[in-house]
Amino acid sequence: MKALGSSSRYRTLKAIAAGTVVLLLSKVLVSIVAEYVNYFPPNFDAVFLLGREESFRGIYPPAFFVHIITAPIAIVLAAYLMLSGKRKTHGTWHRRLGKAQLFLVLGLVAPSGLIMAFWAFSGPIAGVGFGMQAIATALTVTMAARYAMQRNFPVHQRWATHCFLLLVAPLLFRIVAGILIVTDTESFTAYQLNAWLSWIVPMAAYEVVRWRKRRKAAKKKHPQDMQLQEA
Repeated sequence: MKALGSSSRYRTLKAIAAGTVVLLLSKVLVSIVAEYVNYFPPNFDAVFLLGREESFRGIYPPAFFVHIITAPIAIVLAAYLMLSGKRKTHGTWHRRLGKAQLFLVLGLVAPSGLIMAFWAFSGPIAGVGFGMQAIATALTVTMAARYAMQRNFPVHQRWATHCFLLLVAPLLFRIVAGILIVTDTESFTAYQLNAWLSWIVPMAAYEVVRWRKRRKAAKKKHPQDMQLQEA
């Protein structure tokens, strides 16, 4: 009974933590979209566009507008796809919106993000980080679609989760940037690190959690073999 109570409390705390993260990310996404009043037309006194008059020409403006319009849509779609993946009642919409997501990310979100990376605020180190994130996003959505078509759903889910983490990484970037400002630790170096760690850390954390779950399941299934391996 005690073990069951502990398990129940753990699930409750896990649900509360997940809900808190969802609310926080939703709030950040809404705050980002609310800033769009400064982008139509471009207000170069706004935070993101401050000092970008020189770079806001050529291919950058189309990439910028495509990205800020399509990226929030891709995030919302990714959230729905993550929630609906294991629900049979959502199967038809999951497949249809999954195809739309593939087009959206490969055709618009990732290419526009890659173009914008060339004009990253704090130079090439951050730019390469953002560019690699865009490439990784395109790769993961491609692999997720590939394994879905092969009906290998466990591997599909793994790649789809990585794609979701990459799409929400800009929200995590914004949260960390806000913390740096509040704590008065903002700097070019911190910005550059944030450009890399905001998407690498969540992906690595997911793989660690996934590995621990598989190891725990293997221990329950073959406890004697696991003990011999550890010895």
